Amino acid sequence: MARIMLVGENPASLKALGARLEKRDEIELLYAVSKKEALERVEEKVIDVVVTDEELVDAEPLALVTELMQTRPLINCAMVNALSPDDFHEYTEGLGVFMQLPPNPGEKEAEKMLEILDSIDALLKA
Repeated sequence: MARIMLVGENPASLKALGARLEKRDEIELLYAVSKKEALERVEEKVIDVVVTDEELVDAEPLALVTELMQTRPLINCAMVNALSPDDFHEYTEGLGVFMQLPPNPGEKEAEKMLEILDSIDALLKA
């Protein structure tokens, strides 16, 4: 069972992504709207993946990812961000963000995310 937490100020913008992820039996989906709430959930449960939207209620998404990488470096993080791929790479350098998602990600992005997560899982089990 993988736990994926979607974090964003506007849950509707991650709805299509979440709907596709929930179709996989071994995924438990959690939601949070703020950095504070996300960090509290990480303390309560083992979270495998955190996906941040472009806006959080109380912080920049990069602040959440940075703190997660300092306190829970084994959590895989993905971020919704409209920057060019090169600028996004510079923006997140050193944080190990495994995927950049476009605004309002949908089924196609969820499929790609699942492929990457399956690859990461296979590497960890090898």
